[in-house]
Amino acid sequence: MTTGKIDIGGIALHYALSGPEDAPVVSLNHCFAADHRYWDLHMPAFDGFRVLRHDARGHGRSDAPPGAYALAMMAADLVGLLDALGIEQAHLCGVSMGGMVSQTVALDYPDRVASLALINTTSEYDAGQLRTWRERAALVLDKGIAEVHAPLMARWFTDDAAAKQLPGYVYMDDMIGRFTPESFAAISAAMCGLNTTERLAELNLPALVVATRNDPGVPTATSQRIADELGVEPYWLEPARHLATLEHPETFNRLIRDFLKGVLDGGTLK
Repeated sequence: MTTGKIDIGGIALHYALSGPEDAPVVSLNHCFAADHRYWDLHMPAFDGFRVLRHDARGHGRSDAPPGAYALAMMAADLVGLLDALGIEQAHLCGVSMGGMVSQTVALDYPDRVASLALINTTSEYDAGQLRTWRERAALVLDKGIAEVHAPLMARWFTDDAAAKQLPGYVYMDDMIGRFTPESFAAISAAMCGLNTTERLAELNLPALVVATRNDPGVPTATSQRIADELGVEPYWLEPARHLATLEHPETFNRLIRDFLKGVLDGGTLK
């Protein structure tokens, strides 16, 4: 595995690249407050692929420049990383925030995307959700990340995951505790600019939508709408809340591997 930092548009992005050099490339994009290690439990699913993971701006070992971010900016970061590594096209897989970035890349740089897997993500926020994100960001800037730590963990994981201290739960519990208020606010601003629903039907590529009916962050109707716009049936990964793959890593690993195999064999999950 190769790891390091590359300057992309004036910021240093930390990345990890593994797998056979001549294999199809899968780009894995993590959720809010995480880093490239979100995917550690899922790496067995991508055996035989060239796997690119990176820490999004404001996260992990990547730079965290000041100011509000935008999804277009974060999409350009990823495309710049692909360019720097000589990768012409990749299968994109993104969870939550990473799914928002992946949608943006697919819509703005369609030639760079071979397939799109969207996991527990949304394509828009309603007025109430926007207000909640802005209030959270203001609270964190005023009083610190501890004010939202427990409430976010309760939104992301079931009580059972917390009681069992599943590895994914332990990982995210550590990550949110170390997330800076400035990055919290900057990324919140980017996500509040999300509005891709009406454009998703433009995409003509193999797609997978994985969602959870009991996701506090993504209404069931929104998950269904995303799948409808992409012309696929959603897969409901349950019981879970927002970070379903970390509660059911083996099930997700089988699902994403079957999807990618179908794409490479010339089929899709439609």
